[in-house]
Amino acid sequence: MIKKIKFNSKFFTALFFVFCLIILAISLRGMAGNPDSLALNSPVWKDDGPLELSPERGRYALMYSVMEDKSMSFSLPIAKFATPDLGLAGDKFVSLFAPGISYLIIPGYEIGKMFNLSQVGAFFIITLFALFNAILVRAIAISLGAKKIAATIAAAIFLFATPAYAYAVSLYQHHVSVFLILLSLYLLSRWPNKFWSLALVWFLTAAAIPIDYPNLFLLFPIGIFSLGKIISLKKTEQKYILSVKYIKIATLLAMVLPIAFFLWFNWSSYGNPFQLSGTLPAVKAIDASGKPVNVPLPYDLEAVTKKDLPEKNAIGFFRTRNLLNGFYELIISEDRGITNFTPVILFGLAGLYLLVKKRSLLATTLVAVVGMNVLLYAMWGDPYGGWAFGARYLIPSYALLAIGLAIMLTEWRYQYLLLIVFLYFASQSVWINSLGAITTSKNPPKIEVLGLEKITGHEEKYTYDRNWQYLTTTGSKSFVYNTYLKDKISPIKFHNVISVSVSGLIITLTALLYLTKNKKNERLF
Repeated sequence: MIKKIKFNSKFFTALFFVFCLIILAISLRGMAGNPDSLALNSPVWKDDGPLELSPERGRYALMYSVMEDKSMSFSLPIAKFATPDLGLAGDKFVSLFAPGISYLIIPGYEIGKMFNLSQVGAFFIITLFALFNAILVRAIAISLGAKKIAATIAAAIFLFATPAYAYAVSLYQHHVSVFLILLSLYLLSRWPNKFWSLALVWFLTAAAIPIDYPNLFLLFPIGIFSLGKIISLKKTEQKYILSVKYIKIATLLAMVLPIAFFLWFNWSSYGNPFQLSGTLPAVKAIDASGKPVNVPLPYDLEAVTKKDLPEKNAIGFFRTRNLLNGFYELIISEDRGITNFTPVILFGLAGLYLLVKKRSLLATTLVAVVGMNVLLYAMWGDPYGGWAFGARYLIPSYALLAIGLAIMLTEWRYQYLLLIVFLYFASQSVWINSLGAITTSKNPPKIEVLGLEKITGHEEKYTYDRNWQYLTTTGSKSFVYNTYLKDKISPIKFHNVISVSVSGLIITLTALLYLTKNKKNERLF
């Protein structure tokens, strides 16, 4: 019997990821249809629909403009659709976001369009990247010494017990950024000295920039680690010896193609290959005559939270004076903090500590990426992520902390009291984040609520209570639910089915992990 289970271990792993894909697919936000530029401006697709926030609209607008209008600048209807995050280059309306995501979702858009599901198809590309990330979390954890079953639990935690879940079923850049980070780490852990592996890491590092500009900083520790494979400094008793592997310098050429694409896009869109979209003049609204109006909207975060904005440049929004408030918002605040939205992921800190104790250079790199991620967005002028569900900027850290969590579960898998506490927070985190995934990410930061209440005339919630309110009053934004299940079960039951299924899986896997205390069962896992 043992041999049979061991023989089928790959089957059970595949079954786990099929389960993950099913949960993601039924949670995917969307609506049927192939909306044109006029339809996209209706509330059905914007505020009340799947393209509810400007980061989603801005990226979708660029993709739509490239595919349907054959232009990198926006027609007037698409420009209105993209506001309030709209750029102005000369007399042209353009995207304020890095272009990578808009191009990546084109295959999903085109395939979905054939089935009258263009928006669903576009969003599904991000869902696939989320699934790939779960696979990589598990693979990296195993390569660093985690038990396979512990690594599987960690993959489930990352995917369904953190805000990564909500951004796996909507149109944001985070999961693609995480994929580039994780794949780079996996390559460096499995094939650290291979020429092709190092070349691919440099390619991924360069490709990360047109996905999201801050990725340059997030992948900086990985770049330093990779550079150490080319240039090394050794100390002898009398001197330092610098050695250079000249052949591997050629791996840097892999960066040319992504950088060339990035420069070409900037030149084609803005007339300057070195112009970053985020440094363009912003258009908050467009008047009846089609002219840009740079007037803050009532819900505009900048207008509410900042009295003197820094000069608009590539790094001007990062300031050390923001650190205290940034750490508070990202870690412990009610409206965004890790402790409120995904307390279970903090168990990963113990695992990262255990990894660093082993003096693994790769583990140190992993910790450095987490540190860079938190520090970068603590200095960011908008640590809230605009209107968002949880601390979306920390999704890369959730993935790396999940790897640490796998190590923690492996090392302390027989501490049953610890496992009980872990399961409590895991179930709580799954409930919260499944709620966010199937409802809305349109949660204002606490700092905006008082002003918002003056406008709306009623109490405005700003934690995941807002998502519960949405579920009980409006329903779900899940495409599958609204298309096939709406008349069969209530939104609350739909949420319960998802959260109980995922929590039940995590509890079962954790129980199996504990059973390895029996030496006879050790071989099973």
